[in-house]
Amino acid sequence: MNENYLQVTVSVAKEQAENVEDALLHFGALSCTFEDATDTPIHEPLPGKTPLWNAVEITGLFAETVDADLLTGLLLNELPVLSREHIATSGLQGREWERVWMEDFKPIKLNDRLWVVPTFCEAPDKDAVNIAIDPGLAFGSGTHATTALCLRWLGKQNLKDKTIIDYGCGSGILAVAAAMLGAKSVHAYDIDPQALLATRENAQRNRVESSIEICQHDRELPVGVDIIVANILLGPLLDLPARFATLLIDEGKIGMSGVLGEQVASLASAYASRFRHCETELEDQWVLYSAKKQETLKS
Repeated sequence: MNENYLQVTVSVAKEQAENVEDALLHFGALSCTFEDATDTPIHEPLPGKTPLWNAVEITGLFAETVDADLLTGLLLNELPVLSREHIATSGLQGREWERVWMEDFKPIKLNDRLWVVPTFCEAPDKDAVNIAIDPGLAFGSGTHATTALCLRWLGKQNLKDKTIIDYGCGSGILAVAAAMLGAKSVHAYDIDPQALLATRENAQRNRVESSIEICQHDRELPVGVDIIVANILLGPLLDLPARFATLLIDEGKIGMSGVLGEQVASLASAYASRFRHCETELEDQWVLYSAKKQETLKS
């Protein structure tokens, strides 16, 4: 059913974003969304982190019957940091809110055999591997360059009967892709409980839950896996070469993203003593760096 709504958009610095969201919800917002106010690119977040831009627009959706002037006054009283020029109100008429949201997401082709398809869309290629996933609270729906790079990298690997770790799994899209591409078992790890919940739900949605083990702690990850994929930031990746070397078999592969082109030299240096570089893929300003674990020297 089509309904009319009142939209209230508040422009603030990121430090005030949480307070604004709390106030909008307190005054009856049906939902809140965050957008970049200045079109600034945002980096892939750490596991468990929700990043924000420096300048944020927060839009609250209210019932049409809410008085815009009264609501503006309540917000100004609740949040003295705001002034009237920070607040804009408008009507959203004759449109379904869900449909407005859905218009922004279309199927994404990663390669000839791999697609990401929102659940409300028809798969363009029925014979391809079609990952059914929608944007959600956990990071990773295939739209970000780092996620796409990792998906393409997985799509090039021979995953049949392989054991995989998705380190920092976010939405679980990479774990689901690995399972659908033939992996024997996939271990999905993240420090964020919301990410683990999203991974479990997406695994069930794609009917690969029997192949995916959800891991709440790093210590639960198995030693001796064939492949690790890690779509996180440079900082934690620089701390993980020894851990990844322990988890992988000799000649095991790793694919890492969440790294900018200018950061690749630091990443390569950190992994050089334990891994041999295989390839570097670039998309926009982002990079996927893949390497193979060197054979362990026998004493």
